Amino acid sequence: MRDSLNILSAQVIRCRRCARLREYCQAIAIEKRRAFSDWEYWAKPVPGFGDPEARIWIVGLAPAAHGANRTGRVFTGDRSGDFLFARAASAGNGESAAVRSPR
Repeated sequence: MRDSLNILSAQVIRCRRCARLREYCQAIAIEKRRAFSDWEYWAKPVPGFGDPEARIWIVGLAPAAHGANRTGRVFTGDRSGDFLFARAASAGNGESAAVRSPR
């Protein structure tokens, strides 16, 4: 199953089906927030991560302008991600209580 998810992740990253969304994310990566002006934004579709055999999947929505669009990782850069990662970790699921760094 891991191979299938790696293939899917590669397809997600290359996806261009939502032209307006891609244009928006590219523009955000150029304009940036002052707090992230020194970051090189991911600015591509963001694949998921984690255990392919997990009992629970959490799905995020685009565009995640200065979170996932910046880091390349879903649920990064805002309090919703902090909350989700902390709850998952406290329940014994997930890698850590918070994820803030780029891929």
